[in-house]
Amino acid sequence: MCLATEMSEMIVPRKGIVALWLIGMVAVATLSACAAFSAWLRSHTYPPGFTYITEEQLRSTMWQLAKDIRQLDRTVREPEEIDEQRRAALVKLLASMEQATAKLSREGFRSNHPLIDAHLPSFRRDIALARKGVEGVPPNYTLVALLPGACIYCHGSSD
Repeated sequence: MCLATEMSEMIVPRKGIVALWLIGMVAVATLSACAAFSAWLRSHTYPPGFTYITEEQLRSTMWQLAKDIRQLDRTVREPEEIDEQRRAALVKLLASMEQATAKLSREGFRSNHPLIDAHLPSFRRDIALARKGVEGVPPNYTLVALLPGACIYCHGSSD
């Protein structure tokens, strides 16, 4: 076999690998551009006074709120008297919930989630009032104990 034939047989697979690599890079670049494109398109198709909440943003915020509500409920239902350590834990959980809900809304702006638009202000108010009750002198834990029921605003009852 001649040397030229051997070299061409070695080059052909390399060309195929290079072609596949180039196609892969173009695909990655295209997918990256598509992700940025949807955000760019939303900025031009929704009015400035509109907050677009992505599914990922909604899902992660709801998981955070569920975790905080569960821990809040456990903390407030412990049988012992609420001491300063538990009180501080409650304040921290309520602050975390306030931060999480703030990610879902801008005051006075509508979003792409009508249930959130309709009920988030009430839920945020309940969180703020519960925090003020816990921070008060003397502390009042009534609203904290009722807060897990506020999820019904959006999620409805199980009846």
